[in-house]
Amino acid sequence: MSQTWIARFASFKIGDEEIQHAQLRFGDINLTDADMLIGADFFLSHRIYVASSQKRLYFTYNGGPVFDLTAARAGTESPAAGASSEAAAAAAASTTANGASRLDQPTDAAGYARRGTASAARQDYAAAIADLTHACELAPTEAAYFYQRGQVRVDDKQPDLALADFAQAIKLKPDDTDALLARATLRADRGDAADLIVADLDAADRVVPREADAHLDMGELYAYAGRPAAAVVQYSKWIDARPRDDVRMAGALNSRCWARALGGQELDKALADCNPAMKLKPNTADFLDSRGLVYLRQANYDKAIADYDAALRLEPKTAWSLYGRGLAKSRKGMSAEGEADIAAAIALQPKIAELAASFGITR
Repeated sequence: MSQTWIARFASFKIGDEEIQHAQLRFGDINLTDADMLIGADFFLSHRIYVASSQKRLYFTYNGGPVFDLTAARAGTESPAAGASSEAAAAAAASTTANGASRLDQPTDAAGYARRGTASAARQDYAAAIADLTHACELAPTEAAYFYQRGQVRVDDKQPDLALADFAQAIKLKPDDTDALLARATLRADRGDAADLIVADLDAADRVVPREADAHLDMGELYAYAGRPAAAVVQYSKWIDARPRDDVRMAGALNSRCWARALGGQELDKALADCNPAMKLKPNTADFLDSRGLVYLRQANYDKAIADYDAALRLEPKTAWSLYGRGLAKSRKGMSAEGEADIAAAIALQPKIAELAASFGITR
Protein backbone atom coordinates (compact mmCIF):
# COMPACT_ATOMS: atom_id res chain seq x y z
CA MET A 1 0.00 0.00 0.00
CA SER A 2 1.38 3.39 -0.98
CA GLN A 3 1.65 6.16 1.58
CA THR A 4 -0.54 9.17 0.82
CA TRP A 5 -0.81 12.74 2.08
CA ILE A 6 -3.39 15.50 2.05
CA ALA A 7 -2.18 18.87 0.82
CA ARG A 8 -3.77 22.27 0.16
CA PHE A 9 -3.50 23.92 -3.24
CA ALA A 10 -4.39 27.49 -4.12
CA SER A 11 -6.05 26.19 -7.27
CA PHE A 12 -6.52 23.06 -9.34
CA LYS A 13 -7.21 23.41 -13.06
CA ILE A 14 -8.13 20.96 -15.78
CA GLY A 15 -8.96 22.52 -19.13
CA ASP A 16 -11.15 25.54 -18.49
CA GLU A 17 -12.34 24.41 -15.05
CA GLU A 18 -10.54 25.77 -12.01
CA ILE A 19 -11.22 24.79 -8.38
CA GLN A 20 -9.80 27.21 -5.84
CA HIS A 21 -8.56 26.31 -2.35
CA ALA A 22 -8.57 22.60 -3.18
CA GLN A 23 -7.44 19.93 -0.75
CA LEU A 24 -6.18 16.80 -2.46
CA ARG A 25 -4.94 13.43 -1.29
CA PHE A 26 -1.86 12.48 -3.28
CA GLY A 27 0.85 9.85 -3.24
CA ASP A 28 3.57 8.25 -5.30
CA ILE A 29 1.54 5.56 -7.05
CA ASN A 30 2.98 3.51 -9.87
CA LEU A 31 0.60 3.99 -12.82
CA THR A 32 0.87 2.46 -16.27
CA ASP A 33 0.35 4.82 -19.21
CA ALA A 34 -1.15 7.49 -16.98
CA ASP A 35 0.05 10.64 -15.28
CA MET A 36 -2.65 11.03 -12.63
CA LEU A 37 -5.44 9.02 -11.00
CA ILE A 38 -8.60 11.04 -10.33
CA GLY A 39 -10.94 9.76 -7.63
CA ALA A 40 -14.63 8.91 -7.76
CA ASP A 41 -15.57 12.21 -6.09
CA PHE A 42 -14.41 14.06 -9.21
CA PHE A 43 -16.40 11.82 -11.52
CA LEU A 44 -19.53 12.09 -9.38
CA SER A 45 -19.38 15.85 -9.89
CA HIS A 46 -18.99 15.76 -13.68
CA ARG A 47 -20.54 14.36 -16.80
CA ILE A 48 -17.83 12.61 -18.79
CA TYR A 49 -17.84 12.29 -22.57
CA VAL A 50 -15.32 10.10 -24.39
CA ALA A 51 -14.62 10.98 -28.03
CA SER A 52 -12.62 8.00 -29.26
CA SER A 53 -12.35 9.36 -32.79
CA GLN A 54 -10.80 12.57 -31.47
CA LYS A 55 -8.76 10.88 -28.74
CA ARG A 56 -10.22 13.41 -26.33
CA LEU A 57 -12.06 13.36 -23.03
CA TYR A 58 -14.68 16.04 -22.33
CA PHE A 59 -16.31 16.77 -19.01
CA THR A 60 -18.77 19.32 -17.63
CA TYR A 61 -19.59 20.17 -14.03
CA ASN A 62 -22.64 18.29 -12.75
CA GLY A 63 -23.00 19.74 -9.24
CA GLY A 64 -21.69 18.92 -5.77
CA PRO A 65 -18.23 19.06 -4.23
CA VAL A 66 -15.44 18.18 -6.64
CA PHE A 67 -12.96 17.01 -4.03
CA ASP A 68 -14.77 15.72 -0.98
CA LEU A 69 -12.04 15.67 1.68
CA THR A 70 -13.49 18.58 3.63
CA ALA A 71 -17.06 18.60 2.34
CA ALA A 72 -19.80 18.77 4.92
CA ARG A 73 -22.39 16.00 4.99
CA ALA A 74 -24.87 18.34 3.32
CA GLY A 75 -22.49 18.43 0.39
CA THR A 76 -21.15 21.99 0.61
CA GLU A 77 -17.47 22.32 -0.08
CA SER A 78 -15.44 23.96 2.66
CA PRO A 79 -12.63 26.31 1.74
CA ALA A 80 -9.15 25.24 2.81
CA ALA A 81 -7.96 26.17 6.26
CA GLY A 82 -6.39 29.60 6.18
CA ALA A 83 -8.41 30.80 3.20
CA SER A 84 -9.58 34.38 3.45
CA SER A 85 -13.09 35.24 4.66
CA GLU A 86 -13.70 36.78 1.23
CA ALA A 87 -12.88 33.44 -0.41
CA ALA A 88 -15.20 31.62 1.99
CA ALA A 89 -18.00 34.09 1.29
CA ALA A 90 -17.47 33.76 -2.45
CA ALA A 91 -17.61 29.99 -2.19
CA ALA A 92 -20.85 30.13 -0.20
CA ALA A 93 -22.43 32.63 -2.57
CA SER A 94 -21.58 30.56 -5.62
CA THR A 95 -23.16 27.34 -4.38
CA THR A 96 -26.63 26.13 -3.52
CA ALA A 97 -27.50 24.15 -0.40
CA ASN A 98 -26.41 20.91 -2.04
CA GLY A 99 -23.07 22.22 -3.21
CA ALA A 100 -23.86 22.81 -6.89
CA SER A 101 -22.80 25.88 -8.74
CA ARG A 102 -25.62 28.41 -9.13
CA LEU A 103 -24.33 28.96 -12.65
CA ASP A 104 -24.77 25.27 -13.50
CA GLN A 105 -28.28 24.51 -12.23
CA PRO A 106 -30.10 21.71 -14.09
CA THR A 107 -32.64 22.89 -16.63
CA ASP A 108 -34.40 19.61 -17.36
CA ALA A 109 -35.46 16.35 -15.72
CA ALA A 110 -32.37 14.48 -16.93
CA GLY A 111 -30.09 17.07 -15.37
CA TYR A 112 -31.86 16.90 -12.01
CA ALA A 113 -31.74 13.10 -12.13
CA ARG A 114 -28.01 13.09 -12.83
CA ARG A 115 -27.30 15.45 -9.98
CA GLY A 116 -29.61 13.52 -7.68
CA THR A 117 -27.83 10.27 -8.48
CA ALA A 118 -24.48 11.89 -7.73
CA SER A 119 -25.78 13.18 -4.38
CA ALA A 120 -27.09 9.72 -3.52
CA ALA A 121 -23.67 8.24 -4.22
CA ARG A 122 -22.29 10.66 -1.61
CA GLN A 123 -25.06 9.55 0.80
CA ASP A 124 -26.54 13.04 0.69
CA TYR A 125 -30.03 11.62 0.55
CA ALA A 126 -31.97 14.83 1.23
CA ALA A 127 -30.39 16.59 -1.74
CA ALA A 128 -30.79 13.48 -3.90
CA ILE A 129 -34.50 13.18 -3.12
CA ALA A 130 -35.05 16.89 -3.74
CA ASP A 131 -33.43 16.71 -7.18
CA LEU A 132 -35.14 13.46 -8.14
CA THR A 133 -38.47 14.95 -7.07
CA HIS A 134 -37.83 17.80 -9.51
CA ALA A 135 -37.10 15.19 -12.17
CA CYS A 136 -40.36 13.36 -11.41
CA GLU A 137 -42.32 16.62 -11.57
CA LEU A 138 -40.74 17.68 -14.86
CA ALA A 139 -41.16 14.24 -16.45
CA PRO A 140 -44.11 12.58 -14.67
CA THR A 141 -44.35 9.78 -17.26
CA GLU A 142 -40.71 8.70 -16.98
CA ALA A 143 -40.62 5.53 -14.85
CA ALA A 144 -36.84 5.64 -14.31
CA TYR A 145 -36.98 8.76 -12.16
CA PHE A 146 -39.53 7.25 -9.76
CA TYR A 147 -37.46 4.08 -9.55
CA GLN A 148 -34.31 6.08 -8.79
CA ARG A 149 -36.06 8.09 -6.09
CA GLY A 150 -37.41 4.86 -4.63
CA GLN A 151 -33.91 3.43 -4.38
CA VAL A 152 -32.69 6.53 -2.56
CA ARG A 153 -35.65 6.33 -0.18
CA VAL A 154 -34.75 2.72 0.59
CA ASP A 155 -31.24 3.85 1.51
CA ASP A 156 -32.73 6.71 3.54
CA LYS A 157 -34.92 4.29 5.54
CA GLN A 158 -38.20 5.49 4.04
CA PRO A 159 -39.70 2.12 2.99
CA ASP A 160 -43.32 3.23 2.61
CA LEU A 161 -42.42 6.13 0.32
CA ALA A 162 -39.99 3.88 -1.58
CA LEU A 163 -42.76 1.33 -2.12
CA ALA A 164 -45.00 4.07 -3.52
CA ASP A 165 -42.25 5.15 -5.93
CA PHE A 166 -41.68 1.60 -7.16
CA ALA A 167 -45.42 1.16 -7.62
CA GLN A 168 -45.59 4.33 -9.74
CA ALA A 169 -42.61 3.20 -11.83
CA ILE A 170 -44.31 -0.15 -12.48
CA LYS A 171 -47.61 1.56 -13.29
CA LEU A 172 -45.83 3.67 -15.91
CA LYS A 173 -43.76 0.76 -17.20
CA PRO A 174 -45.20 -2.65 -16.23
CA ASP A 175 -42.16 -4.53 -17.54
CA ASP A 176 -39.63 -2.42 -15.61
CA THR A 177 -37.55 -5.26 -14.21
CA ASP A 178 -35.44 -2.99 -12.00
CA ALA A 179 -38.54 -1.63 -10.27
CA LEU A 180 -40.18 -5.06 -10.01
CA LEU A 181 -37.12 -6.61 -8.38
CA ALA A 182 -36.58 -3.60 -6.14
CA ARG A 183 -40.19 -3.84 -4.92
CA ALA A 184 -39.89 -7.61 -4.39
CA THR A 185 -36.71 -7.10 -2.38
CA LEU A 186 -38.28 -4.33 -0.29
CA ARG A 187 -41.36 -6.45 0.34
CA ALA A 188 -39.14 -9.32 1.51
CA ASP A 189 -37.26 -6.97 3.84
CA ARG A 190 -40.59 -5.72 5.24
CA GLY A 191 -41.90 -9.24 5.75
CA ASP A 192 -44.82 -8.71 3.37
CA ALA A 193 -46.98 -11.56 2.13
CA ALA A 194 -45.14 -14.14 0.02
CA ASP A 195 -47.76 -13.91 -2.75
CA LEU A 196 -46.93 -10.23 -3.29
CA ILE A 197 -43.23 -11.00 -3.59
CA VAL A 198 -43.87 -13.88 -5.98
CA ALA A 199 -46.17 -11.76 -8.17
CA ASP A 200 -43.36 -9.26 -8.77
CA LEU A 201 -40.83 -12.04 -9.37
CA ASP A 202 -43.11 -13.79 -11.86
CA ALA A 203 -43.63 -10.52 -13.74
CA ALA A 204 -39.88 -9.88 -13.85
CA ASP A 205 -39.12 -13.45 -14.95
CA ARG A 206 -41.19 -12.96 -18.09
CA VAL A 207 -38.86 -10.23 -19.34
CA VAL A 208 -35.45 -10.70 -17.68
CA PRO A 209 -32.90 -12.10 -20.18
CA ARG A 210 -31.91 -15.68 -19.45
CA GLU A 211 -28.25 -14.79 -18.93
CA ALA A 212 -28.94 -11.84 -16.59
CA ASP A 213 -27.27 -11.67 -13.17
CA ALA A 214 -30.70 -10.85 -11.74
CA HIS A 215 -31.53 -14.56 -11.71
CA LEU A 216 -29.27 -15.06 -8.68
CA ASP A 217 -31.23 -12.50 -6.66
CA MET A 218 -34.52 -13.85 -7.97
CA GLY A 219 -33.56 -17.35 -6.84
CA GLU A 220 -32.87 -16.09 -3.34
CA LEU A 221 -36.17 -14.22 -3.23
CA TYR A 222 -38.18 -17.20 -4.50
CA ALA A 223 -36.59 -19.38 -1.82
CA TYR A 224 -37.37 -16.75 0.83
CA ALA A 225 -40.99 -16.70 -0.35
CA GLY A 226 -41.26 -20.46 0.10
CA ARG A 227 -40.97 -21.40 -3.59
CA PRO A 228 -37.83 -23.59 -3.73
CA ALA A 229 -38.74 -25.17 -7.07
CA ALA A 230 -39.00 -21.72 -8.66
CA ALA A 231 -35.69 -20.80 -7.01
CA VAL A 232 -34.03 -23.82 -8.65
CA VAL A 233 -35.25 -22.62 -12.06
CA GLN A 234 -33.69 -19.19 -11.50
CA TYR A 235 -30.36 -20.56 -10.31
CA SER A 236 -30.28 -22.96 -13.26
CA LYS A 237 -30.76 -20.13 -15.74
CA TRP A 238 -27.76 -18.33 -14.28
CA ILE A 239 -25.55 -21.41 -13.92
CA ASP A 240 -26.26 -22.69 -17.43
CA ALA A 241 -25.27 -19.33 -18.93
CA ARG A 242 -21.90 -19.11 -17.13
CA PRO A 243 -18.50 -20.83 -17.41
CA ARG A 244 -17.60 -23.04 -14.47
CA ASP A 245 -14.65 -20.80 -13.60
CA ASP A 246 -16.94 -17.84 -12.84
CA VAL A 247 -15.95 -16.61 -9.37
CA ARG A 248 -19.60 -16.71 -8.28
CA MET A 249 -20.17 -20.30 -9.41
CA ALA A 250 -19.51 -21.92 -6.05
CA GLY A 251 -22.10 -19.74 -4.34
CA ALA A 252 -24.65 -20.32 -7.10
CA LEU A 253 -24.20 -24.11 -6.97
CA ASN A 254 -24.60 -24.06 -3.20
CA SER A 255 -27.75 -21.93 -3.48
CA ARG A 256 -29.29 -24.40 -5.96
CA CYS A 257 -28.28 -27.30 -3.69
CA TRP A 258 -29.97 -25.58 -0.75
CA ALA A 259 -33.14 -24.85 -2.74
CA ARG A 260 -33.38 -28.48 -3.87
CA ALA A 261 -32.81 -29.66 -0.31
CA LEU A 262 -35.49 -27.32 1.02
CA GLY A 263 -37.96 -28.65 -1.51
CA GLY A 264 -36.96 -32.24 -0.80
CA GLN A 265 -36.69 -32.97 -4.51
CA GLU A 266 -33.88 -33.98 -6.86
CA LEU A 267 -31.64 -34.82 -3.92
CA ASP A 268 -29.07 -36.58 -6.08
CA LYS A 269 -28.84 -33.43 -8.19
CA ALA A 270 -28.55 -31.42 -5.00
CA LEU A 271 -25.46 -33.43 -4.02
CA ALA A 272 -24.13 -32.92 -7.55
CA ASP A 273 -24.31 -29.18 -6.82
CA CYS A 274 -23.00 -29.18 -3.25
CA ASN A 275 -19.97 -31.40 -3.85
CA PRO A 276 -18.36 -29.30 -6.64
CA ALA A 277 -19.24 -26.13 -4.72
CA MET A 278 -17.26 -27.48 -1.76
CA LYS A 279 -14.34 -28.37 -4.01
CA LEU A 280 -14.29 -24.79 -5.25
CA LYS A 281 -14.54 -23.37 -1.70
CA PRO A 282 -13.60 -25.97 0.92
CA ASN A 283 -14.47 -25.54 4.59
CA THR A 284 -17.36 -23.18 3.98
CA ALA A 285 -20.00 -23.38 6.70
CA ASP A 286 -22.95 -22.55 4.44
CA PHE A 287 -21.97 -25.26 1.96
CA LEU A 288 -21.61 -27.87 4.70
CA ASP A 289 -24.99 -26.83 6.09
CA SER A 290 -26.62 -27.28 2.67
CA ARG A 291 -25.17 -30.74 2.16
CA GLY A 292 -26.11 -31.65 5.70
CA LEU A 293 -29.75 -30.92 4.84
CA VAL A 294 -29.50 -33.06 1.72
CA TYR A 295 -28.20 -35.99 3.79
CA LEU A 296 -30.92 -35.39 6.39
CA ARG A 297 -33.56 -35.56 3.65
CA GLN A 298 -31.99 -38.80 2.42
CA ALA A 299 -32.09 -40.26 5.96
CA ASN A 300 -28.29 -40.57 5.85
CA TYR A 301 -28.02 -39.33 9.41
CA ASP A 302 -24.35 -40.11 10.09
CA LYS A 303 -23.23 -38.05 7.11
CA ALA A 304 -25.70 -35.30 8.01
CA ILE A 305 -24.32 -35.09 11.55
CA ALA A 306 -20.74 -35.06 10.25
CA ASP A 307 -21.48 -32.11 7.93
CA TYR A 308 -23.38 -30.23 10.60
CA ASP A 309 -20.53 -30.82 13.08
CA ALA A 310 -18.07 -29.36 10.58
CA ALA A 311 -20.34 -26.41 9.81
CA LEU A 312 -20.85 -25.62 13.49
CA ARG A 313 -17.11 -25.72 14.16
CA LEU A 314 -16.84 -22.89 11.64
CA GLU A 315 -20.04 -21.04 12.60
CA PRO A 316 -21.20 -22.21 16.06
CA LYS A 317 -24.37 -20.11 16.19
CA THR A 318 -26.11 -21.16 12.98
CA ALA A 319 -29.71 -22.04 13.77
CA TRP A 320 -30.32 -24.19 10.69
CA SER A 321 -27.23 -26.31 11.36
CA LEU A 322 -28.18 -26.82 15.01
CA TYR A 323 -31.76 -27.67 14.11
CA GLY A 324 -30.75 -30.08 11.34
CA ARG A 325 -28.22 -31.80 13.57
CA GLY A 326 -30.82 -32.05 16.32
CA LEU A 327 -33.26 -33.76 13.96
CA ALA A 328 -30.60 -36.15 12.68
CA LYS A 329 -29.54 -37.09 16.23
CA SER A 330 -33.13 -37.55 17.37
CA ARG A 331 -33.88 -39.83 14.43
CA LYS A 332 -30.80 -41.90 15.31
CA GLY A 333 -32.16 -42.38 18.82
CA MET A 334 -29.87 -39.79 20.42
CA SER A 335 -32.88 -38.06 21.97
CA ALA A 336 -31.23 -35.96 24.69
CA GLU A 337 -28.49 -34.61 22.43
CA GLY A 338 -30.99 -33.98 19.65
CA GLU A 339 -33.34 -32.04 21.91
CA ALA A 340 -30.42 -29.94 23.19
CA ASP A 341 -29.49 -28.93 19.62
CA ILE A 342 -33.11 -28.16 18.75
CA ALA A 343 -33.51 -26.01 21.86
CA ALA A 344 -30.32 -24.12 21.01
CA ALA A 345 -31.57 -23.52 17.47
CA ILE A 346 -34.94 -22.20 18.71
CA ALA A 347 -33.13 -19.89 21.14
CA LEU A 348 -31.28 -18.36 18.17
CA GLN A 349 -34.27 -18.33 15.79
CA PRO A 350 -37.57 -18.78 17.65
CA LYS A 351 -39.64 -19.64 14.55
CA ILE A 352 -37.22 -22.08 12.95
CA ALA A 353 -39.38 -25.12 13.73
CA GLU A 354 -42.37 -23.51 11.98
CA LEU A 355 -40.22 -22.46 9.03
CA ALA A 356 -38.72 -25.93 8.66
CA ALA A 357 -42.17 -27.52 8.94
CA SER A 358 -43.42 -25.33 6.09
CA PHE A 359 -40.96 -27.26 3.89
CA GLY A 360 -41.91 -30.62 5.33
CA ILE A 361 -38.90 -30.83 7.64
CA THR A 362 -40.46 -32.01 10.90
CA ARG A 363 -39.42 -33.65 14.15
